[in-house]
Amino acid sequence: MLYKFTNPESVEVVIFDNSCNELFTEYVLDKKLKYTIIESKLSTLFITSKMIWMFIKNIIKIKNNEKNLFSYLYKVYLLTTINLYNPKIVLTFLDNDLMYHWLVRNDNSIKYLAIQNGIRQKFEFDKLEKHASVEINHDYYFCFGMYDIDFNKRMGFKAKKSFPCGSLKLGISEIKVKNTEKKYDICLLSNYKQQRHIKNCPITKEIIDNNLLLDKHVSKYSKQNNKTLIIALRTNNDEEINYYKSIYGEHTIFSSGLVESYSSYRASRESQVTLAYQSTLLLEMLATKNKILHIDFTDNKNLFDYDSPIKYKFKTYDEMVHKINDIYMMNLDQYINITKNQQKYVMNYDSNNPPHEIIKNEINIILNNSRTC
Repeated sequence: MLYKFTNPESVEVVIFDNSCNELFTEYVLDKKLKYTIIESKLSTLFITSKMIWMFIKNIIKIKNNEKNLFSYLYKVYLLTTINLYNPKIVLTFLDNDLMYHWLVRNDNSIKYLAIQNGIRQKFEFDKLEKHASVEINHDYYFCFGMYDIDFNKRMGFKAKKSFPCGSLKLGISEIKVKNTEKKYDICLLSNYKQQRHIKNCPITKEIIDNNLLLDKHVSKYSKQNNKTLIIALRTNNDEEINYYKSIYGEHTIFSSGLVESYSSYRASRESQVTLAYQSTLLLEMLATKNKILHIDFTDNKNLFDYDSPIKYKFKTYDEMVHKINDIYMMNLDQYINITKNQQKYVMNYDSNNPPHEIIKNEINIILNNSRTC
């Protein structure tokens, strides 16, 4: 912990938690803007008269609804630290973070902007509900599509302003990944979970069981049908690589697994059909006119709850093979025509007006309005 006895300089934007903060600093924020990054786990303690006074005022203002007094005091101190920088905007990629939503509920002096960072599913919030009260209150929410706005309504979540603009990472991937050609028949998006990250619960077991069955069947399909296949890794960890080699063989082709290189996006663009289970990238690739198939052998509506032609439920290997072959052989224009309505609903992406430009524009509007007030 670092102790500081002077107040920090004011900034215009606070980035809450450094998850993918380079996307904000390189593509969203104007270079002239002053910003700072504040982690939810504070590493700096300000000890100044101004900080103490603001902390006391927030204590008086914010009602304690926490079971744990320390939790309440910590959240108030975190909010006070943000207030000390006097920002006009708090920006985050953690759109489902409960600490972030506590800040939104208890601070109306700042505009809070959340960018959706993945598919949002009911089971995730059900799991959170077992440990804490789940209250989602968006101020500004930049989400994938109208599906997510409807999902929030079904879940009883609130949002003052929603912007269904597609995926921020997808828009940036189109800058990073260019001039691709089809090299592979199949791209499989890894959904591998490292053993130390696996939690003992029914939903996790169901996901792992489906992954194992999917890998067994896709391996069999690619070998029997002589299909070239690349596996888009989540990491470049040996554990993940060895798992896939044990099923697909020693000569399996892998992407680099480096997130910063957008290798999964490249692998998918270079393939005729992308297969996956529980992957945001499926929706992103669909939005860029690539063929996809979500493979699900469960019957759980709380998992990847999208309609066909995005999600299909399979009971047998033969059903899966039939659907893969059907999509693989389909004319691309025909496929786009069949999927266009669902695609726009789940991922409202426009390459001519990508999310980073939409977010940047809204930030500039907020800041310009604040300067004229």
